[in-house]
Amino acid sequence: MPYYFKIINVFLLATVKYFYSPMYGFFLGLSFIETTLAILAGGVFGFFIFYYITDLFLVYVRHLKPVVVKVAPHGTRLRYRSWQMKRKRKAKTKKVFTKQNKFFVKARQSYGMWGIVLLTPIALSIPIGAFLLRKYYGHRKEAIPVALIVLVLEGMLISGISWFVFGG
Repeated sequence: MPYYFKIINVFLLATVKYFYSPMYGFFLGLSFIETTLAILAGGVFGFFIFYYITDLFLVYVRHLKPVVVKVAPHGTRLRYRSWQMKRKRKAKTKKVFTKQNKFFVKARQSYGMWGIVLLTPIALSIPIGAFLLRKYYGHRKEAIPVALIVLVLEGMLISGISWFVFGG
């Protein structure tokens, strides 16, 4: 595999699965510095992409969905209403919480923004962490800088630990 493909692979993996990227870079034969720079760039790039895609999605749900429903053809509106009614009937039954949902709720209630930011690179993936941060703490101006600082620090830490464990 050409050298630049290895770096691109590590970069792209870091945009979604930050925790596994240093190990992948090590097994591809990249140096510590190359791997660390690739995962830092990939993590920051992925965070920005998913943070602002979440922003577009939340704006769509809040503002454009009612407009789309009003201008849709009559048959489509009827199908949409019947789908909503079925959904309401299903919602009356008690919601089933998975372990992952309980984990998200507990992290948010116990630790707040710092919990989400600290767990994003390790336990959560970058897309989920960016979504949760934008949805619940997007109004706080320190959310993005704190998330980026934590991404960089944890990226260097994970990379260093991976190199220490795998003997690079």
